[in-house]
Amino acid sequence: MVLRFVLIGDCSSRRRFSTALIVILIVVLSLLSAGIGSAEVIYVEPGNSIQAAVNNSTAGDLVIVKAGEYQENIVVNVSGIKISSEFENPENVLVRARDINSSVFRVKAGNVTLSGFNITGLGEVSSVFNASSSTNSSDVGNNSSDSENADLEQVSSSGPSMSTQWDEFGCPAAGVCLEQVNNCTIENNTFFDNRYGIYLQASRNSTLLKNTFFRNGIWLDEGCGENLMINNTIEESNLVLGAHCWDNIMFQNRLSNGEGISIACCGGNNLVSRNEIINCSTGIDIYDVQARTILRDNRISNCENGIYLTFVFDSRVYNNTISNGSTGIFLRENCQNNELSNNTIIESNESGICLQDYSADNRIYNNYFNNNLNVIAENSEGNIWNTTQSPGTSIIGGPNLGGNFWANLKGTGFSQVSNDSNSDGICDSPFKINGSDFDYLPLAKPPSSTELDLTVNSRNA
Repeated sequence: MVLRFVLIGDCSSRRRFSTALIVILIVVLSLLSAGIGSAEVIYVEPGNSIQAAVNNSTAGDLVIVKAGEYQENIVVNVSGIKISSEFENPENVLVRARDINSSVFRVKAGNVTLSGFNITGLGEVSSVFNASSSTNSSDVGNNSSDSENADLEQVSSSGPSMSTQWDEFGCPAAGVCLEQVNNCTIENNTFFDNRYGIYLQASRNSTLLKNTFFRNGIWLDEGCGENLMINNTIEESNLVLGAHCWDNIMFQNRLSNGEGISIACCGGNNLVSRNEIINCSTGIDIYDVQARTILRDNRISNCENGIYLTFVFDSRVYNNTISNGSTGIFLRENCQNNELSNNTIIESNESGICLQDYSADNRIYNNYFNNNLNVIAENSEGNIWNTTQSPGTSIIGGPNLGGNFWANLKGTGFSQVSNDSNSDGICDSPFKINGSDFDYLPLAKPPSSTELDLTVNSRNA
């Protein structure tokens, strides 16, 4: 193995063989075990160029950026390299764009890792996207749409308006843009006030891990697939999947005070799991998706709408907890063949679940509703509100699976006051939804439970 250390900057500076160097050696040795025969460690000092270090690298090299502030736009067109701050601490290395119309890091090669930077814009407000706000599928995720063009002029959060130029090809002004690349890793960075925090264009098999975003978020443009977004924190922005995005995973992210998670048309097989979404306009918003998408084990609170489905087919929504919003789950514009089960929806101001615009053939069972008004179903008959009665622990702790638990905050909900004469956990009479729709097997309150117990369980579900 050939190992060389290169210092970008003052050639007379002494190399410090410190704990950081030991870590670097471990990384390089791991590269050797992966079959890479030679590697360089290239240092960048303040006042010198990260771009020069990248240009001086080859596959397998490690570019280490020392503490300080750097202002430049970096194009990464060398595959298989890692670029990181010296101690992978975003507080120590600030990188901002010299040209506000270009991404800070524009990655045009695969197998690149970028780690440990504070990537800060010039005060532009991040782009806002809401999947259900589009009027038709051709507008969603289409860079040439009128709404996207209108977003090009951004307003500074701390001063006069600023205008950015983007020809809608290649990369916009993002903190990091992955441009038609595969197998990249963007981890442990902080993004502040960029137009987009991380932007993926036709990129696949990449991992966005443990990044923190303030007033910018994550945007996957059209055709991105098999990407992982894990343990990211997004404040005052959103996480967006554009059109034709398939097989992506959004897992254990935390979003607050923004627009939540949005999935646009024509993709599928995406997984949204174990995310925490707080005080957003909509928790999870899906528009015109006709291949299975799974929303499970998410916690959504204080959002106008918890989960909002528009023209969605064959999705699965289960084990989510939605609280203190306006509407818990909203289905509209002919949503069909979706399955909603094992969800806990409490303290909604308008309704626990709302179905409109001929949404039919959905299966809705074993959910816990505890709201002043649990269900609104307008022009939406033909839904199935219970499964076949069978042994199994229900969401309320009863001995059988069946329909849903219908409670209200006053303790006078249908399931709270109806008889269960044979103690099988199913009310003796059906619960009418609307028109010809009934929950024929509404869940009953277990005999040993008190109203206080039910309230505590619903909050901690």
